[in-house]
Amino acid sequence: MTQDTPSRQSERIDVRDALQSAPLGAFHYWLGTLLALILLFDGFDLYNAAYIVHDVTALWHLSPSQIGVLLSCGLAGFAAGSAVSGLFSDRVGRRRVLLTGIWLSGLMSLAIALFTHDLRTFIALRFVMGISLGLLMPVAVTYINEIAPKRSANVFTIVFFTCGWIGGATASGFIAAWLIPQHGWQSMYYVGSLSVVLALALQFALPESVSFLASRGRQEAVRAQLKRLWPTRAAAFDHATFTSPDAGVKAGSVAALFSGKFRRQTICFWAMGALSLFSSYGLSGWLPTIMLKRGENLSTSFAYGSLLVFASAFGSLICGVVADRIGNRRLAMSLAWLCGAAAIAVLATAAGGTVTFAGIVVAGMFVIGTQTVLNNLVAVSYPTEIRSTAVGLYLGIARVGAMCGPAIAGVLQQATGGAGVMFVVLGAALVTAAALVFFVARPENLPKAPAFGH
Repeated sequence: MTQDTPSRQSERIDVRDALQSAPLGAFHYWLGTLLALILLFDGFDLYNAAYIVHDVTALWHLSPSQIGVLLSCGLAGFAAGSAVSGLFSDRVGRRRVLLTGIWLSGLMSLAIALFTHDLRTFIALRFVMGISLGLLMPVAVTYINEIAPKRSANVFTIVFFTCGWIGGATASGFIAAWLIPQHGWQSMYYVGSLSVVLALALQFALPESVSFLASRGRQEAVRAQLKRLWPTRAAAFDHATFTSPDAGVKAGSVAALFSGKFRRQTICFWAMGALSLFSSYGLSGWLPTIMLKRGENLSTSFAYGSLLVFASAFGSLICGVVADRIGNRRLAMSLAWLCGAAAIAVLATAAGGTVTFAGIVVAGMFVIGTQTVLNNLVAVSYPTEIRSTAVGLYLGIARVGAMCGPAIAGVLQQATGGAGVMFVVLGAALVTAAALVFFVARPENLPKAPAFGH
């Protein structure tokens, strides 16, 4: 059987245009669900260290600064994993990096539960686990953006990110309150090790990204997936030749991020990401412990930690809607961060009750929730050719701020004998980020605007 013949001229189809124009269908939701499950374990595993502090502090005789290291070691690994994830995924594929990350995170979670009996062992295993978690988020975010149709890209990506990562991070507090009192802190890592079951299923269920396949010229694989993503155009895809704007471009060019067109963007994004995550993880990592010191019981303290993350889902949606309504994402983000700084000030002085509850909700919405909008802004501020590398390196640098947040917060508390100065520093970081966002050009004003994706 022959392929295309001279009598039947092959239609040339740009894969990126096809992906952006396709209507949402069952295969989109299937892929979104798989990626959300990956992000669910990513969020759960990243936040669960905050809930073991109460148990291990007395068991391992930890000082506040050592607690900070316990909370930060996984974030250090996450930063390292994020920094290289984009480079690897642009070279070997999204699927391979995601599978490596989910397998390794599950095995490291099991190792922590079985073999950790002191802080030093925990730090070593948690760091490796953090590397594996760092492989997941940047690549999953890139994958979701690559398959999202243009007309529904924001809703599609936010919904699956919220159900996945924020859902897992939120669940960690409630699961901790249920399991730890009866089964000990190791139970959290046994739950995390269930990701190996997901990893086994993904070996058979998760396909490679269409955009990556197209950039490698794998015509038949692209054809098969596009027919599943857009079934009503299957006949047109049967005899088409697929082109990719990435074809022939060097994958993962780090130098391009510091070219004249993108240098200021890159530096400002890295600074904003580090500052916002410094505040987010400094607050979320220490909040349950601070609530315990203020007289709350264990369940309530853990519930406050989950509430902080749960509220971020609403904050990201509100910030995104406001940005769309006013047509200025930078202004919306700046106002959100200022609201977050005000909420931190409230938490610094609140004595409990309704005021504390409201402060935690607002802080969750605008300290943590704004991060999702910043991630999307980064993604649309670079051309497709370097997008995965840009997102991965940005998240890696931002996680340096995340790593420093709990550690510096612990040092400040130990040095001052309380949490007051810590709250001031976390709030100041957000105010600085709120100012820096105006040094970033609006995506529509950047060169070659049509190449900037959704």
